[in-house]
Amino acid sequence: MLESGIMQSHADENTEIEERRGNDRPAVNLQCEIRVGTRAWRKAQVADLTPGGFQVQILDMPPMGTPVYVRMANLQMMHAEVCWTKVDTAGCKFLQPLNEHVYNHILNFIRA
Repeated sequence: MLESGIMQSHADENTEIEERRGNDRPAVNLQCEIRVGTRAWRKAQVADLTPGGFQVQILDMPPMGTPVYVRMANLQMMHAEVCWTKVDTAGCKFLQPLNEHVYNHILNFIRA
């Protein structure tokens, strides 16, 4: 009984997160360069992207609140912050959301 309660709790959390995020997150597979804190630049994979943030697949992510810098789609460096981490994946929030033109440029870059 406790197990089913825990499973329901996780399902409720996931539903709440999805509702908070919205459903308009295009799945992407975009290589980028990321700099975590003051570490060296390294390659990573962006798994989803919105004007407000992105999910990145990378090993050894730092704790929540750590600043990250990301370069993708031949654009200038963008500043973000780690919001959550799981093993080899992190959710990051842009400190300044992407404007519509930049966001569309990235999506068109992916499709090309």
